[in-house]
Amino acid sequence: MKQRFSALDVRAIVTAFQQRLVGLRLQGIYDVNAKTFLLKFTKPDCKELVIVESGIRIHTTDFTRDKSITPSSFCMKLRKHLKARRLTGVRQLGMDRVIDFEFAVAAGAHAEGTYHIMCEFYASGNVILTDYQYNILALLRVVHIEDEKAFAVGMKYELEGSRSIEPVDRVQLVEYLKKAAPKDTLKRMLAMFGTYGPALSEHVILRAGLTPSLKVATALDIDPQSPQISALVEAYRDAFDIAEKLGREVCPGYIAFLPKKSDDDDDVFDDFGPWMFDQYRNKPHQEFASFSDAADVFFSNIEAQKLKSKAHQQEAAAERKLEAIKQEHEGRVAALELAHRKTEEQARRIEMNLEFVDQAIMIMRQAVAAGMDWKELEELVRDQKEQDNPIAERIVKLNLSINQITLELDDPADWDSDEDEDSEDGESHGEFSGPLTVDVDIFQTAFANAQRYYSSRRQAGVKHAKTLAVSSQALQSAEQKIKADLKAIKITATVSQTRKPFWFEKFAWFLSSDGYLVLAGHDMQQNELLVKRHLRPGDAYVHADIHGAASVIIKNKLAAAPESTSVTDKALGEKAPRGELTAETIPPSTLFQAGIMSVCQSRAWDAKILTPAWWVEARQVSKTAPTGEYLSTGSFMIRGKKHFLPPTQLVYGFGLLFKLADNESIARHTAARQQRRAIMEENLKSVGAKDAVDSTQAAPMTDDKDDSFTIIDAEKPEPKAMDFSAARIKYNLDEIENATEDAFKDADTRTDAGVDTKRRLTAKERRDQRKPKSESLEQEKQSEHVGKLSKKEQRRLDEEAKYEKQQPKEKQQQQKRGKKGKMKKMKEKYAEQDDEDRDLRMELLGAAGKKEAREEAVQADLNQEAPNVEQPPPSIVDQIKALAAKNLTDPEPSADASEDVTEETEKRVDDEDEVPELPMEHLNVLDTLTASPLPDDNLSFAIPVCAPYTSLSSYKYRVKLVPGTMKKGKACKMALTVMLAAADSNKPRSVYSQDANEAERLELETILANREKTLMKAVPETEMIAQMLGKVKVTAPNMESIKQKSKAAAKSRAKSKAKD
Repeated sequence: MKQRFSALDVRAIVTAFQQRLVGLRLQGIYDVNAKTFLLKFTKPDCKELVIVESGIRIHTTDFTRDKSITPSSFCMKLRKHLKARRLTGVRQLGMDRVIDFEFAVAAGAHAEGTYHIMCEFYASGNVILTDYQYNILALLRVVHIEDEKAFAVGMKYELEGSRSIEPVDRVQLVEYLKKAAPKDTLKRMLAMFGTYGPALSEHVILRAGLTPSLKVATALDIDPQSPQISALVEAYRDAFDIAEKLGREVCPGYIAFLPKKSDDDDDVFDDFGPWMFDQYRNKPHQEFASFSDAADVFFSNIEAQKLKSKAHQQEAAAERKLEAIKQEHEGRVAALELAHRKTEEQARRIEMNLEFVDQAIMIMRQAVAAGMDWKELEELVRDQKEQDNPIAERIVKLNLSINQITLELDDPADWDSDEDEDSEDGESHGEFSGPLTVDVDIFQTAFANAQRYYSSRRQAGVKHAKTLAVSSQALQSAEQKIKADLKAIKITATVSQTRKPFWFEKFAWFLSSDGYLVLAGHDMQQNELLVKRHLRPGDAYVHADIHGAASVIIKNKLAAAPESTSVTDKALGEKAPRGELTAETIPPSTLFQAGIMSVCQSRAWDAKILTPAWWVEARQVSKTAPTGEYLSTGSFMIRGKKHFLPPTQLVYGFGLLFKLADNESIARHTAARQQRRAIMEENLKSVGAKDAVDSTQAAPMTDDKDDSFTIIDAEKPEPKAMDFSAARIKYNLDEIENATEDAFKDADTRTDAGVDTKRRLTAKERRDQRKPKSESLEQEKQSEHVGKLSKKEQRRLDEEAKYEKQQPKEKQQQQKRGKKGKMKKMKEKYAEQDDEDRDLRMELLGAAGKKEAREEAVQADLNQEAPNVEQPPPSIVDQIKALAAKNLTDPEPSADASEDVTEETEKRVDDEDEVPELPMEHLNVLDTLTASPLPDDNLSFAIPVCAPYTSLSSYKYRVKLVPGTMKKGKACKMALTVMLAAADSNKPRSVYSQDANEAERLELETILANREKTLMKAVPETEMIAQMLGKVKVTAPNMESIKQKSKAAAKSRAKSKAKD
């Protein structure tokens, strides 16, 4: 198996790097181990990870690897000089296995400030940092040659002497082959010839029609004009062309496999290369788009195989441990059974030798009573044994310290040679045939000793039964624990591929409690992109009238809808097209949660202000500005009525979603998705039924609407009415919406995600609100009179009225700096232009509109104007009415709004800014995400989510966020600590159970908790910080105890490090 890069591999990888890496910035340098480094190159919307293993390999990678927590001193040196620098060049030194990464300054590669990284892939390899003059600043290892420092800090890295690839000369080839030893093969000789390398040399041999194992000295014709030499020279010409092409073009990569011994065997990697060499053609192989991808898969597979081998070793060790536990258990039970039978046999032997036992007891008792010394008594027993005394011969040992003697008793049944050997008695005591030693108490009779053994037998039986039960339980618990550990090892023993973020993760996002995807922009550019690309008919646009509020959209998952008339259509006096999807099908809980997101992303979070949000249909959002105005990036026009939501609480949350890895795991969560689908269909039916009733009514259409939404509870199949009626009464939302409808009907409203749209009333506007009703009637009469004039006279009167209205405003408001000069220049520029020329130019520009529609809109607005009642200034209703009155006094926006209402061809986005729409299949990925994994689920990775706390009610791991002072990084660490503690608490205390199904369930829960904990730790901190709110306070149950445990764990780790 190939283990490292060759010179040809380095040549191919340099060509790939020149296209993929040059121009990118080096944003991160990390330690994987002592010899392996991970370089992260980035530019907008592009990221490349390059792994460098000194002396072995270098390539881009799509696989994740654990990085060292504390960087090495060499890594810190590289970060100090190279972080955030742009890579300006990559080259190979000749045909050596050395790569030069150049980070040049704007003045050029030879100017001060330029740095180089020299990566060597021969021998033990090295990584060297140099300046613009190639003076060594830092290096991975110091190389000693002949007791002298060849490469060290302060010395100059020599570039001269590098080898280059040259065409093969026939004479040089023949002279080299003549030096071959008798046992040298052609493959071995050509591998060291020139700079072609082993792989290309073998390709040359096969292309020449020769055998790599051919003996050069005996089987090869070395004559310069021989056909074999000519074939080799021709093959070397092709090899030179291959090497030149690899230096110019990015070529595909190949991996060759060893032949399988059986169909069930896995593929075993053998070799990799940047070209389809002839030696690969007869082997199973796989092609990749680039050589870097092939090398990444090859070495990542080797790492996975090492981890797999390690897992097999752990599995074998666990099996050996389990087998030892089983043997220990069986040995303990067998010993207890043997002791039980032996005790019974000892009692039986005493009973069958009562007279003999009594005699021995009597002799010993008399000797002890006579005061004989114990040693003399032992000598007496030995003397009697020599004299063949039958009683002394059966005494084995004297234990007079405990008043016992050990006798050797025979079974009388063995004395009877005529007795059947296959009798039941012989079968019962066959294992104790022959003499058996028995301990006898000399101060008890033989019968009493027999009873004592029988009592011991009963106690041994009870102990045996208890030990058998406890040992069986312990064995089962040990088996379950070891099996759980083995399954956890099998799951984690893989090299995982780097997760590609979903398309919605670049925005602020969450899944509502009803399963709808809610998106918000992080900045003005993202707000622009969000509305242009992702806001489609049927979606809802949510915003709040406060500075910094996010532009939020709710993606409607329903693909079709019955005939319905939306709230917006009622306000605008028109009906939605047949079958068009409206935002009314979105549940109110989702709208409310989106409103929380919009408010919490604004300055209301820092200022701790409670303010309501509002939502509109997608068709009400436009990028077309009124005449003479301009909409900046992230700003939009809202036409028609806003639907206000109840004021929101500033309570946010942070949780984790898990990606399901297979279809079986996804199918287990089908029921929850079907319930959410039923909720959406029920909402759709309720909207259609309500609209059908409204369309059949003969009475004129009013602005009253039913705020009740009928949904199906996710846990209960019965439909449940859910409305905001109580909140509407509490916060006077009906009064607010009526005021908005009266004021903004057929009018335009601008919404800027970065600018506060609320404005204080001027003194003139407050005086206009206090005018009596008679003045408003006179204005209506004047407007009727104006309507009878000709168009030219009416236009002149309108301009005069506009000029008179602007006069007091100019007196009250101080002219802005530079405005006066600008107006003077405009007057000089357009001095010769009359009103007709101006109107003609505006019509040619497409900004004038239809005069008749403008006149009708002004007339309708004047006819619908109602007398204003004086209200306290802080009232939100008064502010909305005043803002509407200001819009009515300005004729141009009202005229454009009237035109936009009557024109059905209004475009929401300018033609030049159109962005292709994402297909609905992009929302299907949401079905693979779950907040509460089941024990049988197979999980791939975890995704952090920051969302309103009400939407996280079903999340297994979540924390609450409220306004505070904690920064994002610290808040993420605290949230992760809480979630890891929750994962530990989810583990069952014991996996033992008498019920097999319950034991299996406990085992699966333990595995799931371990897997969840592993995935939590694998979430990159950058992903968590990107979703986390700033200036928060993290709260969760048992927060103080978790903090104390984390501090104690940190102290223990610090102590262990200090000891080491």
